[in-house]
Amino acid sequence: MEFFPTMSIFLKIGSLEIRWYAVCILIGALSAYYLSVKEATKAGYSADFLDDVFIGIMFFGIIGARLWYCGFYDFNGYFSDPVSIIRIWDGGLAIQGGLFGALLFILFYTRSKGVQFLHLVDIVLPKVLIAQAIGRWGNFFNQEAFGNIVDESYFNGILSFLKSGMYINGYYRQPMFFYESMLCLIGFILIHLYRKYSKTHRGDGMFCYLAWYGVIRFWIETQRSDSLMIGNFKTAMLVSVVFIVIGVAGLLGVFRKKIYSKKPVIIFDLDGTILDTAPAIFASFKYTFEKYYPELELTDEDFASFLGPTLKETFEKYCPEADENRIEEMIEAYKKHNKEVHKDLVKPMPNVTKLLNYLKENDYNMAIASSKMTDTCLLGLEVTGLKDYFEVVIGLDQVKNPKPDKETIIKAIKALNGYFTNAIYVGDSASDIICAKNAGVYSIGLTSNKLMLQNLIDAKPNALIDDMIEIIDILKEEHSWTHNMM
Repeated sequence: MEFFPTMSIFLKIGSLEIRWYAVCILIGALSAYYLSVKEATKAGYSADFLDDVFIGIMFFGIIGARLWYCGFYDFNGYFSDPVSIIRIWDGGLAIQGGLFGALLFILFYTRSKGVQFLHLVDIVLPKVLIAQAIGRWGNFFNQEAFGNIVDESYFNGILSFLKSGMYINGYYRQPMFFYESMLCLIGFILIHLYRKYSKTHRGDGMFCYLAWYGVIRFWIETQRSDSLMIGNFKTAMLVSVVFIVIGVAGLLGVFRKKIYSKKPVIIFDLDGTILDTAPAIFASFKYTFEKYYPELELTDEDFASFLGPTLKETFEKYCPEADENRIEEMIEAYKKHNKEVHKDLVKPMPNVTKLLNYLKENDYNMAIASSKMTDTCLLGLEVTGLKDYFEVVIGLDQVKNPKPDKETIIKAIKALNGYFTNAIYVGDSASDIICAKNAGVYSIGLTSNKLMLQNLIDAKPNALIDDMIEIIDILKEEHSWTHNMM
């Protein structure tokens, strides 16, 4: 085993060679993956989904990069000897071809998984600059991506550590790989700061990347002497012009109307959001506790805490000594009483009917995602005359993991054929907001439960409203309709 047997070879074990080129690409890819996952998990993406995306990007990105290089470097030579196409360890990957391969994969994969393409690309693409910054050093070890002939004195001072590697075919060359690497790093930092501290729109991450990389790659190509060509033109310069035009136009809002043309699906919690079920809930809890635990004294704060959790969670909390059979018996007693008082005690929340009429008239798809059993949800909607507004109702009996797990929301979105990166969840409890965050959707908190208001505020919804009718104004604004706005 030999480490660094030559400038281009990182490790040699017998006839097996691992080249610096591969090491740099792998380190760059893993760095971009780590940073992407760190942001994407906050936006509600699962680890399994992100792993699949990373594998797909690597696979199709490398295929795209290799085919692009072979096609423009020596089309006849490579394709007359197809086996030579797979020898990527000898060098020969074109980053722009890799971008097209990776983006095509993301486009088709996101569509198959119900994810908005632009939302994922906004997260991933700026991180590609880190992969490029590190990966470009593979060109140094392979003695590629160099510029014009320069005098030896060019490497005096800060560039002296590059001198030996830039002596190529009897001449010293400009280290264009190094300049591109540094500019990619600077671009990553600037785009990150822009997205973090400015009001950005869906697509801005992608447009920033295209504009920045287009500009620096265009300049790099004016100095490089080993570029891929199409006729008398450098392919990378032509593609860079397209990148710049799309990127600048996107940042100026040229495509914004098209991007925001698709309405978000809107999902509501039921209790305290669509329906004022508090009187029925409190009456049923009071009845159940008096029947089974008459000695239990409940405060207003206790009654307020009943709104949100499942019946099982509440009864286990207040009756810790009760066994499973007793808990089930209490749940059934509660449900029976609750259904009996629905007609008299359950009413729509203020301005809900007006809001639902507006949403229906403007073709918004709506669903209910609740911690109540589906039949109870339907009963409440039926007695209040609101059932026909909702295409989908997801209750506790339809999921394995209740709120604040994201399953309830995700199931509702899928039933509506929507995108979880283009959805709104409206609820009145901290549990609802946490559920929305876990699903990665835009969250609206309704302050109907004044006793639990601070908990709702602490959960940090994307928007906080005092009246349901305020949702109409929110919908008129430009939003990414995802929890993570960055």
